[in-house]
Parts: sequence; C-alpha cells; structure tokens
Amino acid sequence: MAADHSDYVKGTMGVTGHKKTFGGFMGFTVYGGAAIALLVIYPTLVFGTPLGWFASLITTLVIGFILGVALKLKGGWYVGMIAGAIPIAITSFLLALWHTST
Repeated sequence: MAADHSDYVKGTMGVTGHKKTFGGFMGFTVYGGAAIALLVIYPTLVFGTPLGWFASLITTLVIGFILGVALKLKGGWYVGMIAGAIPIAITSFLLALWHTST
C-alpha cells in the first residue's frame, strides 16, 4: 500500500495559515454575534417596552459595553457602537418628530 511508504512525518506540517483562518472566523463570529444581538435588542426595547427610543438606545449601548467587556472585544467594538448609535439616534429622533407632527 502507498500509505506504508510515505515520507510524511506526523506533526511536521505548517499550520500558521490554518490558525489565522480559524482566528479570523472566530473573531467574525464573536463580533458578528454581538452586533446581531444589539440589532435585535434595540427594536425589541423600542417596541416591546414603554422606554421610548432614547432610553432604549442608552440601554442598548450599556448592554453593548457589557458585552464588549465580557467578550474581551477590542477598542474598535466601542468605536463602532458609538458610530452606529449616532445615525440611529438621528433617525429615531426624526421619526419621532415626524410621528408627533402627523
């Protein structure tokens, strides 16, 4: 059989590419899962509780900061959360204004 005459020695193959790929996949999964959780929490708080949009946004940000600390996410997570909260706050404010004027 060909398997008996192989020059391959177990444990000698380089795995740096595999480690980087797996690390990237795990990072994408952790950051993506946390982001999806926040994207679900915010509208749930807005429409499912009497908090209102601003209190829901603040609560979502607090939950996001807690998630960031618990999952040991890097500084980009916090910058992205604040950068994402600004257009959400502006849009929510304009929608609330438009809804009260009609």
